[in-house]
Amino acid sequence: MAMLYEETLYSKWIIALLVPPLVAMSIGLYMSLSTGQAVTVMVVAMGVTVAVVLESMAIRIRVYEDRILITGYMGFMIRKGVKLDEIEWFAVREGWTSCPAKIHFTLPARACVYLKRRKGWDVSFSTNRPEEITEVLRSLGVQRGA
Repeated sequence: MAMLYEETLYSKWIIALLVPPLVAMSIGLYMSLSTGQAVTVMVVAMGVTVAVVLESMAIRIRVYEDRILITGYMGFMIRKGVKLDEIEWFAVREGWTSCPAKIHFTLPARACVYLKRRKGWDVSFSTNRPEEITEVLRSLGVQRGA
């Protein structure tokens, strides 16, 4: 199965907001190691915090021949797949906040893509390359809607 489109969105501001928890956890881990108390708790807490921060710092959009896959940076917590035959139509809208889907993957970007599904909740996601994703989805036979 060939990948036809891939995009990874980052936000410098989101990453800047996520750095303080990592610094605080690192200090806590150091203090825990130096005193010898609650080391296991701090190691587990640090591991979970790092995993959540890495997962939430970016969104990856991949379009395959049969589906669209939207994941977090590492793809183990934030993950949504939409089969192309489930999509009734799609729309590309200006601004990353202009898609009102129930499931919305968003980071600051130029536009958003709204996927109207035949069954189930609609899905939308941000993109910095709306022209490319429009071309790919139209080439796969997905109708463009409102």
